[in-house]
Amino acid sequence: MGALASRSTREFKRLITPLQLRWRARPNTKASRANKVFIAGCARSGTTLMQSLMWCFEDIFVHPPEARHTMLYLLDRQETNLVVKRDARSHEDLAKLSAAIGLIYCVRHPFDVLTSSHPQTRMERRFHVMPDRWLLEHNALLKLRKVQAGRDILYVRYEDMIGEPNLVQQRIARQFGLKPIIRFSEDPKNPIRATSIRKWEQNEEYLAYLQGLPPVFLARLRGFCNEFGYDMPVWANS
Repeated sequence: MGALASRSTREFKRLITPLQLRWRARPNTKASRANKVFIAGCARSGTTLMQSLMWCFEDIFVHPPEARHTMLYLLDRQETNLVVKRDARSHEDLAKLSAAIGLIYCVRHPFDVLTSSHPQTRMERRFHVMPDRWLLEHNALLKLRKVQAGRDILYVRYEDMIGEPNLVQQRIARQFGLKPIIRFSEDPKNPIRATSIRKWEQNEEYLAYLQGLPPVFLARLRGFCNEFGYDMPVWANS
């Protein structure tokens, strides 16, 4: 009888374990009802600043770590609005972003992106975002727009976050039905600094690097700049 009971127990566990795993991995019911916003964009384009500024709205939870967009369905929170910022590999499945998730896509002049350093990679390379990484991010955006042609994307330029933060906040509030509790420009945790804009124009090292980029890559950058209202120096347009 003991052996039979033991075998029955093992058989029961074998059958129930897959059900338990599916139950634990199920989307959280609270998160399913929440207003969900995903922040995407190339590294050094303002995604971290945007993530921090989103706390300026009421009834909101901003997931602290970087994560994939699927995290928005797993958060067990009481807040009505949930925000997640992309991680380093989110471009790989950006085109699979659910239509139920709102999208803020941060952009910045590509010359600033390509000449920006980062504490985590400063010892490895001079600039954080290399041309191949920029291309991966831009290709992911193009694929998303092709696959989801009707998707409403809120593009936010880094330069506008610095120059007109409160207007950017108003756009975000209208887009996602959010209510500000403090203006972006008055957030003590995020002092607005304009020193990170167009540093490459006055830096000979940066200019030499940019001028050495392949012409085919510069052509891609021109298309990006034309779309988002950035100007290119004369030498980059030839």
